[in-house]
Amino acid sequence: MGSQAEPWQVIAKEKRQQQAAKLPQEWLLGNTEFKTATPLEILRSSGILSSEELEWTELSNDATFLVKKLASSAITSSQLVLAFCKRAAIAHQLSNCLTEIFFDEALIRAKQLDEHLAKTGKVVGPLHGLPISVKDQFFIKGHDASIGITSLCFQPVTTDSQLVRIFESLGAIIIAKTTVPQTMLTADTDSIVFGRTSNAHNFQFGAAGSSGGEGALLALGGSAFGIGSDGAGSVRMPAAVNGVVGYKPSGYRLPLDGRAIFPPGLIGSNAVGPVSVSGFLARSIRDVRFAARLVSEAQPWTSNPFLYPSPWLQLDPASFKHLRIAVWHENNFLHLHPPVQRGFEMAQNRLEKAGYALVPFNGPDISQVWEQQKQWGEIYGLSLLRELISSEPLTEIVKATQMVTREKMPQCPTVEDVRAMNVAISSLIMKMTEAWMVNGESVDAILWVPAPHTAVPFDKYTYLGFTGLFNVIDWPALALPLGMSVNKAVDERVDVVPFNELDAHIQSLYDPDTFHGLPLSVQLIGRRFEDEKLLAVADKVSQIIRG
Repeated sequence: MGSQAEPWQVIAKEKRQQQAAKLPQEWLLGNTEFKTATPLEILRSSGILSSEELEWTELSNDATFLVKKLASSAITSSQLVLAFCKRAAIAHQLSNCLTEIFFDEALIRAKQLDEHLAKTGKVVGPLHGLPISVKDQFFIKGHDASIGITSLCFQPVTTDSQLVRIFESLGAIIIAKTTVPQTMLTADTDSIVFGRTSNAHNFQFGAAGSSGGEGALLALGGSAFGIGSDGAGSVRMPAAVNGVVGYKPSGYRLPLDGRAIFPPGLIGSNAVGPVSVSGFLARSIRDVRFAARLVSEAQPWTSNPFLYPSPWLQLDPASFKHLRIAVWHENNFLHLHPPVQRGFEMAQNRLEKAGYALVPFNGPDISQVWEQQKQWGEIYGLSLLRELISSEPLTEIVKATQMVTREKMPQCPTVEDVRAMNVAISSLIMKMTEAWMVNGESVDAILWVPAPHTAVPFDKYTYLGFTGLFNVIDWPALALPLGMSVNKAVDERVDVVPFNELDAHIQSLYDPDTFHGLPLSVQLIGRRFEDEKLLAVADKVSQIIRG
């Protein structure tokens, strides 16, 4: 490469300079070496946040708690937004999780809400003054939605995404947008424009993707609630590896609009193939239930013809007294890393001790799920995405995932190919439905894991089938933190006879010493359109599995 900078380098440099200018000098960490302490340890000891601000922003205070404090004037929106902006600024310096930064605008809006409450005695909505964040994919009028691609930078959008409008109408204040990987089709967040986002618990590990910035920001306490999207686990994977709650709803319930990566033409009343959805990252299940109910009460389907009318079902978690949880013990495709297996078994033990009935789930063969999803990418049409990234180099994770770059480019899919692929989806749906009935009686949820591993080193998260399955069949699913982490003293490496080459590769990644301290999570799954039931069940069991 010559001395003259390439256009993509110039654009990325200018975008990062624009971003850096939004960070107040007094909130900067300086040239601190981050090698020995964890990101959270550095954040808490930085001295940038007061003791009150640290307390307000800690993950133990969920959004449901905070909005009550705001409504009662126990804390002002200006105080809370300032605290979260400061924490988000530190989180960004530790993980590189932000794209567009709205601290100044957020503080102005917070002051307006405080004045409104003082004058009228009323909140503007149930989320009055709550600081939240959104994935970069979503539109916020007057700002970029570049999704980390240089050719989309410095092109501010002219409208807001529907979910953005809904949350702002409810009183929420968006303080920042968060990073996504180049192409948004990988499970490690790295882009040419913004660079790599690291895990909230370990600088050398990935934050997953594609809502990786949301996962890292939420886990570092820099936002009270996050909006992401999930096409193969893009909410649940970042939530799981960073240790927060992630919710993928059934399709056609939450609005999903914003930056498109596929050309139009494959949606009628339904999408063809696996279903991509908006989703939430949160501090608690009750936050997810609260937000999902509020969006339902906003009736987004009245103006969005591609959503199903979904009036909220008021299901009381206390009414679920005799739950039957199906446990997906064996998949005969990939072994679980030792700490993942330990966490999975601990979740089962805790549920059994609490009196819940656990039954085996005999799921179908999942060995082709992720390959099928990659094949669907060609049917959706990757020409737009390939054009968008044609003027910049590819990241290593994009190359490794082989979604837009295949070792052997496939031929143009035929109508017969599409039919065959839909037959495969139909078969999976039928087999999952049959397995849902255990001994002639349906179960209330499935307990599984989000991946065979925890967070992994950079550019190594390339298999997405454990989460992607539920986009393929369009069932709602949650990532639930266990309140546990990898412990090198007990999670020794175990030699197994691998099922296949992929299994051998995934097993080779694990090292007890370097993985030590990474959070453990499980996945809880419900049936299509039974979101309220899944969330009620999760509300009932989430604290139990956290011990």
